Formats: sequence, C-alpha cells, structure tokens
Amino acid sequence: MRTTPHLSEDPRQLLPREAYVSQDWFDREQATLFADSWTYAGSVKDWSRDGAYVTLTAGPYRLVVVRQRGGTLAAYHNICRHRGTELLEGHGVLKGTIVCPYHRWTYGLDGSLRGVPNEGECFPGLDRAALGLKPASIGIFKGLVFVHPQPDADFTAWLDGVPDMAWPYDLGDGTLEAGDEIIYDMACNWKVFFENAVDGYHLAYLHENTLGPVFPDANHWEAAGQHLVWYSTERGGFRDPLPMMVEDYLKAEGVAEADGGRSTVYGGVYMLFPTIIVTPSPYGMAVSHLVPVAADRTLLKARNWAPKGSSGRYQRAEDVPGYDPATGTVRSALWQVHPLESHDFQTEDVWVCEKMQRALASPAHEVGPLARGAGAEAPLMFFQEHVLAAMGRAQPA
Repeated sequence: MRTTPHLSEDPRQLLPREAYVSQDWFDREQATLFADSWTYAGSVKDWSRDGAYVTLTAGPYRLVVVRQRGGTLAAYHNICRHRGTELLEGHGVLKGTIVCPYHRWTYGLDGSLRGVPNEGECFPGLDRAALGLKPASIGIFKGLVFVHPQPDADFTAWLDGVPDMAWPYDLGDGTLEAGDEIIYDMACNWKVFFENAVDGYHLAYLHENTLGPVFPDANHWEAAGQHLVWYSTERGGFRDPLPMMVEDYLKAEGVAEADGGRSTVYGGVYMLFPTIIVTPSPYGMAVSHLVPVAADRTLLKARNWAPKGSSGRYQRAEDVPGYDPATGTVRSALWQVHPLESHDFQTEDVWVCEKMQRALASPAHEVGPLARGAGAEAPLMFFQEHVLAAMGRAQPA
C-alpha cells in the first residue's frame, strides 16, 4: 500500500554505533535480516539463453538463478545434495545440466537429480526424487529479478505498494540496453551508504557542483511498506504519478519543452529495502544494489541503462575515478584527484561514506539531532525502524 511515510516531529538516530562497526552485529544481520530478505539478482536480460545462470549470496545463503528450457527462471540453493559442495561460480551458460565438481552428481535445469556416479555400488536404493536441489523463491518486477532463500517467500507482500507507483521503465521490454556494471569496493558499512542515499539534507551541499541546488524544502518522500521513493521538485511543480514518465525520458534533454518550458520533477530515487537503489534520470535508469561484505566493507554494484542507440549516455567502468583494471572494481585508494573535483556525484558519496565510517571507529562518535521534514533526514529513522524490526530487536526508548 502506498502511504505517507512515518515522519517523526523529532527524528532521531535509532541504531547504536555498534550497528556500523561491530562484526558481531554484522553477523546477526546476516542471520536475521538478510537471511529473510529479497535480494536483487539482475535483469531478465542477464538470462538471455536457456542454461544461463547467475550466482549470488543472500545473507549466509549461496543461491543460483538458472534459466530453464523454455525461458522460465528458477532459483536454487547453490549446494550439492551429496556433501554440500558449492556447485557454480559467477555466471555463464550451462550445456543442459548442473554438475558438481567434487563427485560429479548431476542435476537438470529443473533442479532434479539426474545422475550419480557408481550409484549401484555406492548408493543402493538411493531416492533421487528426494535429493533434488533445494528451491529458493524468485520474483520478477518490471524486468528486475529478485530472489529469496526461503522457498515460500511472498514476493507480492514484499513489493507492497511499489506497483502502485509510477515506474520509469520495464527492463524486460527491450526499450533500454545495459552499460557496464561498475563495482565500488567501499570501506564503509552498508547502512552508512543506504542512509546517505535516503538523506535529502546533504544533496545541495555535498553535491553542490554535481547535482545542483536540491534543497530539503523541495524534496519529498513516499513510502510503500518498507520501501521509499524520493523525488525533488526543485525545478518545477510536482505531478502524480511520479517520477518523470517514460515519454519524458525518451525526450532526453527535451524534457523541459515537454512541459511548456519547465520540467516537472527534477529526479527521483526508489529505495527497495534493504539494499536496492533504482535511480531514474532524463537518460534512462540506474540499478544499484549493496552487497555487505563485513562490518566496514561493502560492494556497491551499479549498472546504467539507456535507450538503444544512445550508448554515449553510459558511464564506462574504465572512466570512473579509481577504477582498477586488475580487479574490475573502483577503490578510493586509486583516486587521482580529490573527490570534490571529480565531477562525479557517486565518487562524492563514496568519499563521504568512507569518512563517516572512519569517524564511527572513534568511541567519541555520536549522532546529534536529525533534520526534520520528509525531504531531510527523517527517512533515516524510517529505515532504521525497519532494520531493527527485521532483526527482531526492539526500538530504543
């Protein structure tokens, strides 16, 4: 259900400092929040052929999404039913079966156990039907593919009111094509970056030279269950539904003319709890997701999508400040210029989040009052409420 977000008259920090620096807290998140969350797996275009697969993690679980014969996607736990060996790595295309590298147990694309070497003498009476790959749940929304480690997870319930919101593109309809995936290896807790993304107070200051005058009083938020959408009306009025509609995007720099000389919505960000960020722009859409690695380390995997034939709209990985061709990741240690001189707002965000993480390491760190209003810092409290609830922890008094 689409709702007005919970906005306290006195928003405050709910998470303790240990939530950002403690490995024990991180491990508990993995066992609770992420073990029972929907995780972004990719776009349906990543499975363009039968047998295509993509592996991923969801908290402590190792999962794989496979395209079965006929085009249906299925999700399984990426472990052999014999000794529990990890079956597949990375991504690729299978010839028709999934073969365990350890003892060569073989599974069909439908997850069924098809072959066991020396079955007669080593496993007499083996019940193959009971030893298929363990299923996980899969959900698809607007060409985005999500997985959940539990086989009976309710995708519709998780989406809640998101389908009621205007959505800029369906990545499954062929309108857009993907650019490079850019992987930022960030020295910060995943929540530090997520909270930065829902903080409407910093935009006009940290990003003064990249995003321009996006001040809090022109920023707005709406909630859909655990999720949030932010939009700014800094350069004009607001129309519902939001954000800019598809025809506006396709006009690219002609957006202003489409509305009689003024654009309606400056920008928007969809935050799908707990780790997914979808960012429309006049040129297409970016889909990013956070992969928590440790209490103080997170991978941000981002990919831009643009209309076919407009590949110049993409940001190539090698052009991103700090790109390391040896690892295929972006790291702050490789920046050649100061982030505020990079003319790249994502670099600015990574810089300030790593600064925040270093400050959190100090026992003297504490959070003062949060800025009020839907377009300021109240969404941080909204997000933290859901983190605590997902971990089964009571909110601080």
